[in-house]
Amino acid sequence: MATMGFRPYPGPDATKIVYLPEVVSATFKQGDPVVISGGYVTIATDDDDIFGIAMCDYTGTTGADTPVYVITPGDRFIAEATSTTVSTNVGVAYALTISAGASGVNTASTTTPAFYIDELDPRDGATTGAGGRVIGRFVYGSMDAIGG
Repeated sequence: MATMGFRPYPGPDATKIVYLPEVVSATFKQGDPVVISGGYVTIATDDDDIFGIAMCDYTGTTGADTPVYVITPGDRFIAEATSTTVSTNVGVAYALTISAGASGVNTASTTTPAFYIDELDPRDGATTGAGGRVIGRFVYGSMDAIGG
């Protein structure tokens, strides 16, 4: 399932975009959470130590500069839920689903809370199936750019 991934909401702040080299084995897509590993950008493998959000798909070329939106406290993002959304999701922190081109908020799991939902996207209504959009922010401990 392809998703929109995570997008700065209501829009990106250009001062938070940095260009970092990617590793050839990277498989991230635009909107996927990424980490820095061995000096290169690659897709995150879990909910911890996320550095930022990929602003474009990987090129497959080691060292190619990739724009990354660096996550800082208070930054808000819009993302798709990978499970059903209901109004009671608001005010709760959920786990992430991280997969190239299919990253989102797992509203079925609070086991490793990494994304706090501030609101449901009003365009989706109060209840939707998987793919409903949520607006919120990353939990402080999930962000590596600030030493979380």
